[in-house]
Amino acid sequence: MNWQKIRLALALLALVALSVSGFWGVDQEWRHATGLAAMLSTFMQTVYSVLGLLAVPALLLRSRWSRALLYLWAFTLVLTGATAPIIWGGNGWWACFFAACMMAVAAGLVILFAPLPAPSEAFKRWRWGLAGVFGAAALVVLYVTGENVVSVTAKLAPAALDWKHMEGFCAGTRSGINEKDLTALADQEGYAAQPGDDAKGHYLRIVAPGSTEHYRCEARFKPDGSIASMNFSANAKD
Repeated sequence: MNWQKIRLALALLALVALSVSGFWGVDQEWRHATGLAAMLSTFMQTVYSVLGLLAVPALLLRSRWSRALLYLWAFTLVLTGATAPIIWGGNGWWACFFAACMMAVAAGLVILFAPLPAPSEAFKRWRWGLAGVFGAAALVVLYVTGENVVSVTAKLAPAALDWKHMEGFCAGTRSGINEKDLTALADQEGYAAQPGDDAKGHYLRIVAPGSTEHYRCEARFKPDGSIASMNFSANAKD
C-alpha cells in the first residue's frame, strides 16, 4: 500500500468517524433546540455530518467537487465546535474557542491527508490564510494540551514519590523489631501508626496523614511481639 492510499484511508476514516459522531444524539438536540442559537448549532452539526458522508464517495471517485465539499464540511465543523459548548454546555467563551481550535485541527488534518484535485485560482488566493488559521489553532491546542500535561504531572509526581517512599519504608523495615519500635520509625518518617485487630489477629497499619491516595503498610506480629510480616498495599480501602 503506497502513501497515497494510506492518506486516503486516514481521511476517509476520520470523515466517517466525525460524521457518525455528529449524527449521534442530533435528533434529541433538534427536539430541545427551542432558541435560534440552538437551532443554528444543531443545523450546523447536521450539515457537517451530511457533508462528511458526501465527501467520502467524492474522494473515492476523485471528484472535482471534493475540495469544495471538504472546505464546506470544515467550516460547518468548526462552527459547530465554536457554538456547541456555550449553547448546550453553558460553558464560557474560552471553551468555545478551544473547541473551535480542536475542530479546526481535525478538519485541517483531514484536508491535509485527503488526495484532493489541484486547487483553482480562487482557492489558491486564500490557501495561505487557511494554512495560517490551521497553524494558529494547532498552537492553541498544543499549548492547552501541554499545560494540562504539566498540571497533571505536577499533581501526580509528588503522590508517586510518596507512594514509592512508603513502599521503600515497608520493604526496608528490618525483621525482629516490635510494634513499639515500628511505631517510632513510622513517626520519624512522618507517618501515622494505626493499631487494630481483625479475624487474622493484631495489626499495625502505617499510613500517610492527609494523603488522598489509598496506600499503606500493614504489619502483623508474632506471639512474642516481633514482626511476622510487613506488606505494602496500594488502592487499599478499609
